[in-house]
Amino acid sequence: GMHHFFIDPSQMDRENKRCRIKGPDVHHLHKVLRLTAGIHVSVSDGCGERYLAVIRSIDPEVVHLELLERLSQSVILLERPIRLIQGIAKGSKMDWIVQKNTEMGIAAIQPVSTEFTVVRFSTPQDAVKKQHRWQKIADEASKQSKRTSIPVVEPPRTLQEVLELGRQSGESRLRLLAHEKESASRLADVLQPEALMHYQGIEMWIGPEGGFSPEEVMLAKEAGIRTVGLGPRILRTETASLVLLSVLLYEMGVLEA
Repeated sequence: GMHHFFIDPSQMDRENKRCRIKGPDVHHLHKVLRLTAGIHVSVSDGCGERYLAVIRSIDPEVVHLELLERLSQSVILLERPIRLIQGIAKGSKMDWIVQKNTEMGIAAIQPVSTEFTVVRFSTPQDAVKKQHRWQKIADEASKQSKRTSIPVVEPPRTLQEVLELGRQSGESRLRLLAHEKESASRLADVLQPEALMHYQGIEMWIGPEGGFSPEEVMLAKEAGIRTVGLGPRILRTETASLVLLSVLLYEMGVLEA
């Protein structure tokens, strides 16, 4: 995706469609990223608005940019898609999870069967039937919420298969597993906006009813997935993804008024 920079609000001149970058970012932009005049980047001042900008000139101390247009939430989410890895929940709960996450902008949903998953597929055809049903729900929810893109509902896989696919993907993703045990990090520490911008995508790992087993949490941690707590209460599986997704969207500046 495009490189993103945070602009000090005092260096933002919306009226004249200009802004300036000062400080250590100048060296990073010029010497490390090797960006030059004419290159497009996105900028924000932390107030929830992001702009497409073009570099006009680079001096040793300051970079001058021109603001071209305000970026919409869909552009932000295309650059950094959020995927839900969801422990398959019972019955209509899974339908609801697919529908609501779609309304809120999820890019993909990976149903995963885990140790505590109650739902079992008797045949491969059975799994495919379920996948088609969830995909149809995602299609309908996309239309209804006027989304420009439709999330992909992946075929159900085991936790081990999903971890293996993650190893092969080579993308730098921020991968967060919701976990109510004390070993989890605070969300605020994991989600510094500057840090979010370094990833090509985000994954939310949500367990089924009963959560992930201690063994699964260990496997996830070994694969580099971070455990995060979602507050003092135990959340139901169908609530957890929406809580985490809301926080992510807010931090990414997607929920601006």
